[in-house]
Amino acid sequence: MTTIYNGSKGPTEISTMNGKHAATAAAKLRREAPERVTEIEALEAHAARMAIEHAAPDENPRAVIGGNMPPEEIEPVTASTDGPATIAGRNAVEIHIADLLAEASNWADGVPLESEDQASQVAKLVRMLQDAGKLVDETADEEKRPLNEALAEIGTWRNGWLAKGLKRTPDGKITTALSALGRLSTGWLIKLEHDRQAREAAAAKAAAEAAAAALAAKQEAEVTTDLAVVDDAQDKMAEAMSLIKQAQGIGKAKVRVDSGEGFRAQALRSFWTAIPTEEDGAWTAALKHYLPNPEFQQELREMIKRWAHRDAQTEAGRAHPIPGFRFNEDRRAA
Repeated sequence: MTTIYNGSKGPTEISTMNGKHAATAAAKLRREAPERVTEIEALEAHAARMAIEHAAPDENPRAVIGGNMPPEEIEPVTASTDGPATIAGRNAVEIHIADLLAEASNWADGVPLESEDQASQVAKLVRMLQDAGKLVDETADEEKRPLNEALAEIGTWRNGWLAKGLKRTPDGKITTALSALGRLSTGWLIKLEHDRQAREAAAAKAAAEAAAAALAAKQEAEVTTDLAVVDDAQDKMAEAMSLIKQAQGIGKAKVRVDSGEGFRAQALRSFWTAIPTEEDGAWTAALKHYLPNPEFQQELREMIKRWAHRDAQTEAGRAHPIPGFRFNEDRRAA
């Protein structure tokens, strides 16, 4: 049995390969060069040995690629590391990527490149892996397309009824109807509120007048010897207290409209928003107000980092130093 695997990096001692690399290389040969029987058998045997040596006590030592039989071939696949690939379907893409990753493991073994030819092969492998990434995106997009179209149709249907305040999308029919009816209800409730305020003012005035009369009667009762005057003062005080309670009740009452059995009644509610005053120094004052807040500080840092990173991407941006930042150049193969 042979002890050498002839891969893209050249002859490699099979005994020095890790189990995963050996199993993947064997599967690749079964697809692309099944006539290399001795290499395939040697690779699979080495992968099986490595699996047994590294398996936990409860693991199946034969549960390795090629341990029982080679992976099922998926058609159509015309993919290899020797040229462009014509690939259709997720399974075919996965097989193609597995081959490329096997080659990547073969090259990325801790040994530096030694020649221009090796560097060229690695550069080609990089481009093929990048193309494989595009295949993943394209395949995923193709699989998602009918789902996205269905979601878009559902979203369009929902927006037709419920859209509210969206750019380039009209408000939905239910939203529009609710807005119109809401204005009607608000107008009526405001009228009721004005009526309540008028009744409250009238009740408060009557209570104040009654209280003033009661106090005057009380003062008179304190110096009189006429029991009738005392009784009258007490009656006026009781009446004043009743009017005061009535005015307080009107003041606490909330205007509302019954919505029918099983529905919540309508009432006036307060909805608050913050509107910039646009006065001189207003934005600076607001910034000083929020700066001590740790959550605001974190969001502000992230925003500044995004702006600084954006400037670092262009020569024009790097031409102007950013206080608190430095531009770092990291040269990498690309």
